[in-house]
Amino acid sequence: MARMQTGTIASTGLRLEAAVHYPEGRSPSAAAVVCHPHPQRGGDMRNSVVSVIVRGLNAAGLIALTFNFRGVGASEGSFDFGAGEQDDVRAALQYARQMPGIQQVALAGYSFGAGIAAKVVDASLTRLALVSIPTRQLEGPALDSYEGPILFATGGLDEISFIDAVRAKAIALGDRATFAGVSGADHFWWGKEETLAEAVRDFFAPVVAEAPTGSA
Repeated sequence: MARMQTGTIASTGLRLEAAVHYPEGRSPSAAAVVCHPHPQRGGDMRNSVVSVIVRGLNAAGLIALTFNFRGVGASEGSFDFGAGEQDDVRAALQYARQMPGIQQVALAGYSFGAGIAAKVVDASLTRLALVSIPTRQLEGPALDSYEGPILFATGGLDEISFIDAVRAKAIALGDRATFAGVSGADHFWWGKEETLAEAVRDFFAPVVAEAPTGSA
């Protein structure tokens, strides 16, 4: 079975609850931070869609690092309307970079977490996956300037991440964007979990396949 190790991450004077999910039977050289949905709507790192993303990452051979934003679960602090949460993601990315054997770091997010991920992505990250990103979060300088591969995944029944708007954004970004629009999927991916896990797995698999020479 895949192994999980709990811990904490330091973020601007706060301690954040975190968990590292290891792929079974591998010595990974890549890790991805996964950002959870809205803290004020019950979102946390144990969210069911976050778990699906973790499963896809592990299937691709990556470590998945989940964490609770400030004020969620055992994380210190309080909700900061997306500002402090960006610092939390940066802290999680730094934590991932310092893990033994890790040479590449990627970023993923679901719903609110996808919106935050789109704000903090930078050239140091090998890939970015945005699952059910709120339509209003599709525009921003960090996302537009990021030149790495981007996965946009949303459902045809999603009332927060409108499929036509997400498709249009993916087209506008050109060859670096992969669009996974799933007919019949709502914002919570009920009944379409395997489809999402496979999309995440297939998107991140090249990270391991193209690992730098000498990686574990």
